[in-house]
Amino acid sequence: MLIWQLITVQVVTFIFIVLLLRWLLHAHIVHALRRLRKLNQENLEKERALKEELERARKEARREVEEGRRQAEELKEQAKKEAEKNREDVLIRVRKEAKRLINDAISDCQRKRAELSLEMQEKAIYLATDMVKYIFTEQGRESLHSQLIDELIDEIEKLEKGKIEAKGDKAEVICAYALESVQKTKLKKVLSSSLNRDIKLSEKPDPQIIAGLIIKMGGFVIDGSVKNRLRKILSMIKEKERAA
Repeated sequence: MLIWQLITVQVVTFIFIVLLLRWLLHAHIVHALRRLRKLNQENLEKERALKEELERARKEARREVEEGRRQAEELKEQAKKEAEKNREDVLIRVRKEAKRLINDAISDCQRKRAELSLEMQEKAIYLATDMVKYIFTEQGRESLHSQLIDELIDEIEKLEKGKIEAKGDKAEVICAYALESVQKTKLKKVLSSSLNRDIKLSEKPDPQIIAGLIIKMGGFVIDGSVKNRLRKILSMIKEKERAA
C-alpha cells in the first residue's frame, strides 16, 4: 500500500512538474512570440519608413536631375544666344571696319586722284607755258604781254570800290617785260582809284612769267600772268567736261 502511495505521489509530482514546465515553456514562448511580433512590427515600420525615405530620395533625385537638365538647357540656350549675339557683334564690327577701310580707300583714292589731277594740271600749265614760250617769237610774246596788261588794267578798273583789300600804299609789279610809261601810269591810276589812296609802283622783271604781270600789295595778289590765264582756261575746260 505504501508503495502505491509513493508511486502515486511521484506520478502526481511528475505530472505537476510537467504541467509547470509546460506552463513556464508556454509563457516563455508566448513572451518570445510577442517580442518577435513586436520586433517584426518595428522592422515593418522601419522598412516602411525606409521605403518612404527611399521613395522621397528617388523623387528628390529625379527632381534634381530634371532641374539639372532644365538648367543645362537654359545655360545651353543662353550660351547659344550669347554666341549668336557675339557673332552679330563681330559681324557688325567687321562690317563697320570693312566700311571704314573702304571709305578710307575711297578717300585715299580721291585724294590721290585730286593730287594727280593737280599735278597733271600744273604739268599741263607748265607745258602750255613752254609752248607759248617756244611757239611765239620775242615780238609775239611782247605783243601778248601788252595785251594781257591792258586786259588786266581794264578788269581792275571795272572792279567795285573796296573789292581789293590791300594794306599800305606800295605795289610790287612783277612782269616779263618792262611796263610802258602809259601802262604804268594807267595801272597806278586804277589801283589808286580802287584803294582810295595814292599807290606807288615798283617793277621787278621776271622772264619766267613769259607774258603778263603779277601785282603784290600788302598781302593781296593780282595774278595777270599767262600761266594764271592758262590755269583758268584749264579749269573752265574741266568744268565743261564735268557738265557734259
